[in-house]
Amino acid sequence: MSTSLGARTSLARRLAEDVRSRIMSGEYAPGERLPSEAELVRHYEVSRVTVRTALRTLEAQGLVDVRHGSGSFVSDFGAGIRAGLQELRSISDTIREMGHEPRMERHARQRRPATPGEAAKLGIAAGEDVLAVERMILADERAVAYSYDVVPLAGFPDELVEQLGAGSLFGTLDAAGLMPARALAEVHAISDETIGWGPQKPVPGLYVLLDQVHFSRRGSAVAHSRTYFVEGRFQFVVLRTN
Repeated sequence: MSTSLGARTSLARRLAEDVRSRIMSGEYAPGERLPSEAELVRHYEVSRVTVRTALRTLEAQGLVDVRHGSGSFVSDFGAGIRAGLQELRSISDTIREMGHEPRMERHARQRRPATPGEAAKLGIAAGEDVLAVERMILADERAVAYSYDVVPLAGFPDELVEQLGAGSLFGTLDAAGLMPARALAEVHAISDETIGWGPQKPVPGLYVLLDQVHFSRRGSAVAHSRTYFVEGRFQFVVLRTN
């Protein structure tokens, strides 16, 4: 029996989403070998290139271990939330696809002039209007990260400004026609008691900071995000290539 992948997005992504859902449901257990490339080609009625692209996506997310000459096996990823550093994806989508329920809690928002540092990051003039948003990111009501986002407002649709930070930042940028296509990222280990808020704020304040400037396909900076992942609550996967 074959499985139809519908027509929402690219074939490789839809195939990866379907296999991911089977892994998260327990249909494929940790350590279990996935069907071979040939079997996946027949089952999903796609090309071998599509299958290999989908498997690379799952490997980058830490869900699958591709062993050349042996096949693809489900990783023993435990209960942690994993994200591939080489992928540019919504945190909400990542949390949801790992079997958890995401929620964003907006702590503060302020329309103000850009600081010189923000202007340099975003490629705008100091003093131009930006919206600064502070959000708590939760998975199953547990705080996993705190995000401080700055979005330049020149050309941003007025009707979507209120939505910034209320949910997925990527979702709002996409609705504005500014979906990020790439990002320049820095990763730092941070110990800072001033980061975060609320009863779930970690003590001591240990974080992995992902500092990113997001760019549209046209090359313009659309957001600067400083996301502080609570130490031990999020796992990052780095795909090693030869």
